[in-house]
Amino acid sequence: MKKIALIVLSLFLLTSCGMVPSNDEQIQKTTPKITLKSSPGTEIKPSRTDYSWNGEQTKAYFPAPEDFLNSKKLVQTDNTDKVQITIQQKVKTGILKASHLNSITLEMVPKSGDDFLQVDVKKLEDGTWQYNVPSEFGKYMYILKELYDGDGYEDGYYVTYYFGLEVTE
Repeated sequence: MKKIALIVLSLFLLTSCGMVPSNDEQIQKTTPKITLKSSPGTEIKPSRTDYSWNGEQTKAYFPAPEDFLNSKKLVQTDNTDKVQITIQQKVKTGILKASHLNSITLEMVPKSGDDFLQVDVKKLEDGTWQYNVPSEFGKYMYILKELYDGDGYEDGYYVTYYFGLEVTE
């Protein structure tokens, strides 16, 4: 009987070890899906910059706006379109623990790199937000910050992404 209990306990421990995803897998699940309302099949690709997750932290700085906007192929849209952002509401952070999305912030970075501008984002439903593209033609870089569980970046999990688009006629 003791041998059977030991075997069952060993199997449980072995299988439960695989139930905890790595930090990279957890952070990967926070990658937002960013699309245009006019063409939902067109995805705007975000790039991760920094994060704080399960005690692991990185501070990767995003490129200067001039470098980003001049070298990256941006998704084009017109000035009447809207951008939709979908983010996973819950991410597993342990065997029996999950972190829930607390808030997001979206900032637009002008080409000069000065004075980040807060963008008004409208919540459509759980996990989906929307904002209007700028009315002026040009290239725009955005920084999206996702905060999971916690009141600030120090005591919660967070991930930051940047992405861009070009408003055309």
